[in-house]
Amino acid sequence: MTDQKLEQLPEMASTYLEHLKSLYEDVREWCAKRGLQVVEGAVEMNEQGLPHYEAPKITITRDGAPVAELVPLGAAIIGARGRVDLKGRLSRHAFLFQVGRGPSITIRATHEGSTSHDGPARPMIQGIDGDGWYWLESHARRAKRVDEALFGDLLADVSDYDFQ
Repeated sequence: MTDQKLEQLPEMASTYLEHLKSLYEDVREWCAKRGLQVVEGAVEMNEQGLPHYEAPKITITRDGAPVAELVPLGAAIIGARGRVDLKGRLSRHAFLFQVGRGPSITIRATHEGSTSHDGPARPMIQGIDGDGWYWLESHARRAKRVDEALFGDLLADVSDYDFQ
């Protein structure tokens, strides 16, 4: 997508594309260290409330054979500011872009006479410590920031390859 077209998108979509770009730069580096290649492609995005736009996807290959791919799912995601899936032949893992401490919940107490007060906002998901891409460990409801080691583990999980 050209910079001019990117500027014409709503902020939500253009910010999502910038976050994808940053993640993909890291993934290219991590894959190169493992002797893997990255092939770029694109996906047409059709999200409610946003104009159609094109988002990058990447296919990870080993000696020309596909191993896995990172496929964008969208910017308009409940509980996140974007999602991209790492898909392989065995499974799939979702990476969610979180801001700050992620989604939070506030408890409102209403007392007799209709006075109310809000308790402190509490994070809904543990482990989110700042802006970035996270993988949710579903059985523990704990988020882990996507870094080189975690990406390698998840890539091995979705593809059944050992990239050590």
